[in-house]
Amino acid sequence: MPVFFARWPDGSFSIVSAVDETDAYVQLDEIADEPAEVWEMQSCLLDFALTGQGTFRLIEMGEETATEILRRGYPILRKALAKELSPEYAIIDATRESQCELGIETVKNVCRAAKAEQGRLRSKSAKRTPVKTEIGRAIQRKMSCSGPYADAMASRALADKTGAEDLKKSTPKKRTRPR
Repeated sequence: MPVFFARWPDGSFSIVSAVDETDAYVQLDEIADEPAEVWEMQSCLLDFALTGQGTFRLIEMGEETATEILRRGYPILRKALAKELSPEYAIIDATRESQCELGIETVKNVCRAAKAEQGRLRSKSAKRTPVKTEIGRAIQRKMSCSGPYADAMASRALADKTGAEDLKKSTPKKRTRPR
C-alpha cells in the first residue's frame, strides 16, 4: 500500500499509508483540517524505540526516507544542511551518542531555516483542495475540511442511500484532536 507524506502549514508532517491520495486526505482529516501538501513517498523506513516509560521515540529514518523528506518537504532546511556529510542524521532529534554534531554556523543556518520552513506553507493552507461535487462543497463549508474528505463523505452518503458498494472506498472518520 502506498505511503504518503503530508506537510502541515506549521512545518510539522505526518506519514500515512493509504490506498490513494484521496484516502490519505480522509485519514489525515482525523488529525487536522487540511495539510498544505501531500505526496506519495518513494521510500519510508522509520525506526522507533520503546522507552522505559512505555512511550515510543523515533531513533532514525532510513537514509533514502530522510533524503526524500528534506528534498521534497523541506528545501530551505536541506539547503542549510548542504555542507553536512550526512544531513539525514542531523534531522533526527536524538539523545544518543551517535547524534550528529553541527558546527556553530550550521546551527545558526538550521535555526533560521527551521523558522522559514515553519512559515513557508502557511499561506498555502488558506487555499483549500478543490471539491469536485456540489454536496462536497456544502459539506466543506459546514465542516471546514479538505476537498477530498468532503467528497469522500458525500460519496459515502450517496453509497449508503443507494447501496452502491463501489462508492464506499474511503470511509471518513471522526476527528479525534484539533491541530
